[in-house]
Amino acid sequence: MNVAKTSSMCASHTFELHAWRPALAWLAALCAAWAIDAFGSPAHAEPVTTYRGLCNASAGIDLGAGHFVVGDDDIDSLVVYRYGMPNAVDEVRVGDYLNASASEDDEVDLEGAARIGDRIYWIASHSGKNGKPRPTRQHLFATRIVTKGAVPTVVPLNTKPYDNLLSALASDSRFDELKQAMSKGAEEDHGFNIEGLAATRDGGLLIGFRNPLVAKNGSRDGREALVLELKNPAEVVEHGANPKFGDLVHLDLGNRGVRSIELIDGKFFIVAGPLDGGTPGDPASRFAIFRWDGSSDATPTHWKDIQPSTLHAEGLFEIAGTRKIYLLSDDGDDQRICKKGRDKRKMTNDKTFRGMAMDR
Repeated sequence: MNVAKTSSMCASHTFELHAWRPALAWLAALCAAWAIDAFGSPAHAEPVTTYRGLCNASAGIDLGAGHFVVGDDDIDSLVVYRYGMPNAVDEVRVGDYLNASASEDDEVDLEGAARIGDRIYWIASHSGKNGKPRPTRQHLFATRIVTKGAVPTVVPLNTKPYDNLLSALASDSRFDELKQAMSKGAEEDHGFNIEGLAATRDGGLLIGFRNPLVAKNGSRDGREALVLELKNPAEVVEHGANPKFGDLVHLDLGNRGVRSIELIDGKFFIVAGPLDGGTPGDPASRFAIFRWDGSSDATPTHWKDIQPSTLHAEGLFEIAGTRKIYLLSDDGDDQRICKKGRDKRKMTNDKTFRGMAMDR
């Protein structure tokens, strides 16, 4: 919409509205739309870009040189894009590496990514269905960043993915809340679903849970999200060592779970969203960004609601060398091709997701 032109039209026609009553509703609506466009929503740092090839973008990391890599819910590949350019520039297939081909009707369901040095750690949702585990979704693995060619890319390490995270959690008495949740589906009340992964200050990984949400102390209604530190990710992923965990930390994100998390300049930026598909009009269904200093006794602070409100942010990461963060929107719910059919698990040009940069 041309804001200047519309503004002028609204002002110059005000005196003659009494003579044009049939057009009153139309002009009033147009002027209202101009006002909303011009003043109603916080401006983004950069425009939204629509990328082609994937639709369920759920995790991403900056690769440097103006590129980033994306993990998808349904497609067992890691896909490289250049910021602002719609078409993918590289696809790294990881299905065979993760043994996902053992199940033709299920996918890896990659949900979180975190960079430590030249390693990017990736985690699947580890969610079950109807009380039954889904082995193809129980992976924690790492890729190495390769920058020798014209386009930076990633390659899996020459080690097997770690697939025993659920059993390690269930065997630790500190995590009974998680153990009980494992018997339910990803979006059921008090179900189990991992969606966030971040580097910590001392080389560990912080795992963020979309579900379960647990009762807030002293409140009948309020519920909090959970995060958990994996202290020795390199030993676990590269050498098969037993994982060493910190304690569960409860975070008040306004009755929302963790959708993405990233450590930036010593603070964690957290995308918070509903544990399920959400309810229209419910504040807890609105995607928002919180900041948290990482201390177990510190309360996260609400930074901003995500605009536009249709952006279903499931990936957040820093653009290297800038003061910007980048958001990835999982847009699969709005595209039929992403729900069913023979191309559901393939890259195709009629699948799209959105990305948007924000100043921080």
